[in-house]
Amino acid sequence: MEGTYGALSLIPVIVVIATAIITKRAVEPLILGTLVGYVIIAKEKFVLAYLDSLYVELGESAYYVVIFGLFGIFIRMLDQSNAVSGFTKLGLKFANTKKKAGFLTWLMGMIFFLDNYFSVLAAGVSNRAIADKNKMSREMFAFAINSVACVICVLVPLSLWGVFMSGQVEMSLGLEAGEGLAEIVKAMPFTLFAWVLLIFVLLYQLRIVKPFGNMKKAELRAEQEGLVLPPDLAAEHVEEEEKPPTNIWNFLIPMVCLIVVTLITQELMYGLLVGIALCYILYIPQKLIKAVDAFDSIFRGFEDMFVVTAIVISAFVLQNCNDELGLAPYVVNSVVDIINGATLPVIAFVIMLVLGFVTGSFWGMAAVCFPIMLPLAEALDANMYLTIGAVIAGAAAGSSTCFFGDSVTLSCSISQIRNNDFLKTGLPMVVPPIIVTIILYIVFGLVL
Repeated sequence: MEGTYGALSLIPVIVVIATAIITKRAVEPLILGTLVGYVIIAKEKFVLAYLDSLYVELGESAYYVVIFGLFGIFIRMLDQSNAVSGFTKLGLKFANTKKKAGFLTWLMGMIFFLDNYFSVLAAGVSNRAIADKNKMSREMFAFAINSVACVICVLVPLSLWGVFMSGQVEMSLGLEAGEGLAEIVKAMPFTLFAWVLLIFVLLYQLRIVKPFGNMKKAELRAEQEGLVLPPDLAAEHVEEEEKPPTNIWNFLIPMVCLIVVTLITQELMYGLLVGIALCYILYIPQKLIKAVDAFDSIFRGFEDMFVVTAIVISAFVLQNCNDELGLAPYVVNSVVDIINGATLPVIAFVIMLVLGFVTGSFWGMAAVCFPIMLPLAEALDANMYLTIGAVIAGAAAGSSTCFFGDSVTLSCSISQIRNNDFLKTGLPMVVPPIIVTIILYIVFGLVL
């Protein structure tokens, strides 16, 4: 059935976006949009079709359930033990203004480049209190950590994204194993959106380019009223009595070991397990946390991340529905006739951005587009490295803008805001970098 539904394949994602804006929720619009998609596919048997897809995804998404649960445990252990306070105290010696706090958040996101989840976790847990002390709104904080995480992992070829993208290049161009990495490195200067967004985030944080729209309102609220969270969430959030700072090593030892193990094994799960184990070893003997509370954190951590997991799994089910509807081939085939060598890079970027934004599937859409765009680049005599960079940049753009995608969802969870808060505040902030990127791809396509 794939590829036979034409414009009807657009309906589910339109339903998701429209209902998310109206309801200010994330899970329910994803479910509704997917059900609408399966009505198109399976007619009166849409419920069974939806459940079949959900059952398959629940089995295949066990990794994400575990990863997000481990994130929840690690964050809860750090929070309950007040372990981050030592780092916060040190960080505030440098980051004693909002601009400096923004710069530190931007810098920390780049340091942890291995994976976008990894970057969000490390920059998020280490800088949230510093951002709060300097009256940075949580909306701005979520935008910053998400944006940096989404682009830094594509600018460093040794990241997990780099490994995946190099494999796609090898498959699409018929290269030998290992040759794709060299092609990715040559294409890095042309991953224009990543460079542009990274610069824009810094300009926003330093107020060289001022926040606008709802983000400006959020920042003024934090500065003038001292409310770093949206008012309705601030009312629900009970401030705990401030505890004296703990030794900075209580934060650095688990975090550094998490980083080292992840780098060595190339597996974030192993790093998280080691980090959590060290939290138990360090905090219980020091009585920073009671043993009973420490073990309760295992269940509470998974509970904290339930909504995150539900959003991501629902997005994967929507992706399955979009695949059956043939959304990606429809979008790509709709523009093939207007492509030439000069326009291919900008069209590749826009297609990847749109597909990533509406599906929440960035690696999946890259796997669809690479085998189409790279042979087209050869046939049309387009600049190959510019085209590779455009596809990768489009994937990063989709990841940084999709409000129900995994990276945004995790960033919102760590920032303690809702996905729809990001939709209203963070998404418009990405529009200027997207416009600049499109202009650059048009110029580069004509010149190179």
